Amino acid sequence: MDTIEITPAQVDAAQEILDLQRAAYQVEARRYGVTHLPPLTQTLDDLIAEFATHTLLIARYSPGIATTPNDPIVGSVRARVVDDTAYIGRLIVTPDMHGRGIGRQLLWGIERATAPVERYELFTGHRSDRNLRMYERAGYRRIRTERQSDEVSLVYMQKVAPRGAALRAAAS
Repeated sequence: MDTIEITPAQVDAAQEILDLQRAAYQVEARRYGVTHLPPLTQTLDDLIAEFATHTLLIARYSPGIATTPNDPIVGSVRARVVDDTAYIGRLIVTPDMHGRGIGRQLLWGIERATAPVERYELFTGHRSDRNLRMYERAGYRRIRTERQSDEVSLVYMQKVAPRGAALRAAAS
């Protein structure tokens, strides 16, 4: 039985997260025919600095019934809470593990880890159909598209948190 475990990331995992990030975003770079996406140029020092301002989660994979700290990191996500919004970013899964629900587990995990907030916001590329479908199935709605270059447009999406919806309803 395969096991995926979502846990808070520790700074000592930063290099492994960065390596995974580069592998995951190489796939995106090829999809858009570009070579310079910010996740591909992030430095280890930049990532380590994010541990002070962001919540970072990792997914570890084990082919057995329990994961250990020695099992590989197969996914990661991070978020920064500003006021009443959790800004989710860099949700990544190792390319050879796509389609196993790891991204969805990471998304749910980061939502729980950053609650309570009123809303969650994230973005993905306009050609990233699998990501767009996953986010929409998780309750995210498109709120705007911003053109970054001739090749890339970013689709911004938002989800009202259950607590946020309840607060607004009570205030009306």
